[in-house]
Amino acid sequence: MFGNKKSNKSILQNLALISQVGIMMLIPIFGGVLLGAFLDRFFKTKGIFLIVFVLLGVGSSFRNLYVLSMQKSKEYENKESPSTYVHNYERSLEKKNADLAQKEDFFQEDENDKK
Repeated sequence: MFGNKKSNKSILQNLALISQVGIMMLIPIFGGVLLGAFLDRFFKTKGIFLIVFVLLGVGSSFRNLYVLSMQKSKEYENKESPSTYVHNYERSLEKKNADLAQKEDFFQEDENDKK
């Protein structure tokens, strides 16, 4: 592919997500159609099982879609933005400086006690 690697990675991740959504929607519905048709033939009913299992497949598909969207939402929230990264870095520097200041005070008090 052309362009920079980060852009290509993002495009491929989005394509994978779209494929995953499609598969997660189709498989349960298709399975419901197959199972419902089989049970209708086996029990010689007129489409009752087909309707029930297609509805279950659709419900399952939307549940899968909801779970996937919640996972992706959490992943997105957990990514650090550049401003958050800088803020966390500044806080860690402040803490290190405070620790160093405490150590310096301790050693200065120790030297004053020796005099």
